[in-house]
Amino acid sequence: MSFQIRHVVVYGRGERVRKVTFELGQLNIITGSSRRGKSAIVTIIDYCLGSGGYPVKAGVTRDNSRGFGLMIVSGDRTMYVARPAPERLHKTADRMYVSVVSDSESIPAFDELEFNTNVDTAKQIIGDLCGIDRSLRLPMPGTTGPLSPSIRHALFFVMQEQNEIANQDVLFHTQGDEHRPNAIRAVIPYFLGAVDTEYATLTIRLRTLKRELVALRRALDERAAALGATGQARALLAEAAAVGLLDELPSQGLNEGEAVAILRPLSLVDVRSVRQPSAQGDQITALNQQRAQLRDRLAGLNIQLTRLRRAANENSDFASEASEQRARLASLGFFGNEDSPPHACPVCGNDAPGAEGTWADMHRELVRLDREIVAIRTDTPKIDQMVALLAEEIQEVTQLLRANKAEIDELEAGVQAITRLRDAEARTALVQGRIGFYLEMLDRRGQQPPLRDRTAEIEAEIAEIEARLEENGNPDLLSSFLARISQNLWEKAQGLELEHSAWPIRLDLRRLTVVADTRNGAVPLHEMGSGENYVGYHVATFLALHEWFAMEDRPVPRVLIMDQPSQVWFPADYAGDGSHVLPDDSGGARSHLPSDHGDHRTSRSRPPSHRHGARRS
Repeated sequence: MSFQIRHVVVYGRGERVRKVTFELGQLNIITGSSRRGKSAIVTIIDYCLGSGGYPVKAGVTRDNSRGFGLMIVSGDRTMYVARPAPERLHKTADRMYVSVVSDSESIPAFDELEFNTNVDTAKQIIGDLCGIDRSLRLPMPGTTGPLSPSIRHALFFVMQEQNEIANQDVLFHTQGDEHRPNAIRAVIPYFLGAVDTEYATLTIRLRTLKRELVALRRALDERAAALGATGQARALLAEAAAVGLLDELPSQGLNEGEAVAILRPLSLVDVRSVRQPSAQGDQITALNQQRAQLRDRLAGLNIQLTRLRRAANENSDFASEASEQRARLASLGFFGNEDSPPHACPVCGNDAPGAEGTWADMHRELVRLDREIVAIRTDTPKIDQMVALLAEEIQEVTQLLRANKAEIDELEAGVQAITRLRDAEARTALVQGRIGFYLEMLDRRGQQPPLRDRTAEIEAEIAEIEARLEENGNPDLLSSFLARISQNLWEKAQGLELEHSAWPIRLDLRRLTVVADTRNGAVPLHEMGSGENYVGYHVATFLALHEWFAMEDRPVPRVLIMDQPSQVWFPADYAGDGSHVLPDDSGGARSHLPSDHGDHRTSRSRPPSHRHGARRS
């Protein structure tokens, strides 16, 4: 399912109503001189499809509009969506009107609209009309929670504003906004058809289990660290020795039970019977030296961990690039030609002297890529294991540093309190009181419920989910889809005679750009230069995507809006005689041109000079 836009409606002051009508299944071009409201059409559609703000720009349209509406058509169903302009001093309007109608040509008056639906509900209704599965949960990179696809996410692939279509750094709509790149990466596999409900659910469950495993291991490490004498316990032992409650300072290897066993009787000693000890060494200095050693050790471990993670990332990047290269080679069909002549072309099968060498080169490249991918996949688990071991050691050293800091803090606090008391008996009583307070807090902590070690269960479930995900093969499915879309994109780039189109062109979802694989390496869009290239590759990319959406019946609106795709072909000042200028000063002219591909918006020719400011939808 999907839908198209039949009318864009503007409700003016009073009872004035203006509408722009589009022919369904055809290429629509809107022309007009500057500041006639052409770009406002894009923002009005955005606003009526549930934008969070008020995208309509300040000026005539915003100042003279009461509200806006869209008539959308999906097969034999027609729906009218309207939204009022924000009230004064409000940033947006949170109420909308959504209704199924029988006549797509009948526009209700503004005063007849009952805005009794909130924006979130309206987005869900529109998404249902488009066929978006709102029950689906997709893992989103960089966040802890899942993402549910909506009509707002489909707009990434529907609109190209005038500051986007000629932008070398931005390929998709609103890609330059914060957090949008991760959202685009999360939803595009779903809109392409490479993600099903089970796969997405398993992926989210896997991420949840891994976070739970990390938290559980941290809690177990802290509980295990508590089994040894804490920094506070060792500090209290040192204070007890300093005031004579202990004859000598115990060894450092005590566990918590042994330390408590020594401290508990000290809380009952009669301080009047305690003899003051002779001067002892500076315990705080020794602790500071120990802290410096621990810090050096931690720094070295972090350097090793950074290097291993860098190696893992490089392996991952290489594996991704190699898999894409392999997918492109595999999709060309270079897999043997037993039934073909000795010098047959591996593509068409016709006799072509010299083709055998090309086929052999391609086959060797495919075999080499397979070997390298296998080698990378073999090394990666080893690196991951080393990273895990280093992380455990870092956690251990971190716990030692925390205990050391606690011991230093406790000892310094005790020394400061003791030095304020001149009477030796009062000093001893103070230390005894601190020991009693520590033992009381320890007894309270002992009443907490035990922590269950579920690491084995979680690890087993993680292994099971990873095995099921590998069986589903969705990453390979996405790579296959992208290879086919990229082939279509490449053909369109060649038809538009774009720079670098002599080389294979592909859509890179990791960097969200178009890349040409030239003899000298990969050339992303931002390195190609020329506004004509930027616009051309945007147009080719979106046409390839929309042909895929239509062919696979994906839940993306059958609407492609391009704001001023002709801008880079026109000089700032037109020096012609004016004989080719369309008569658009009276409000703009609109033409409807039949498309050769039905719902696919295609145009191979460059816009003529009199189409300055043309907008396509």
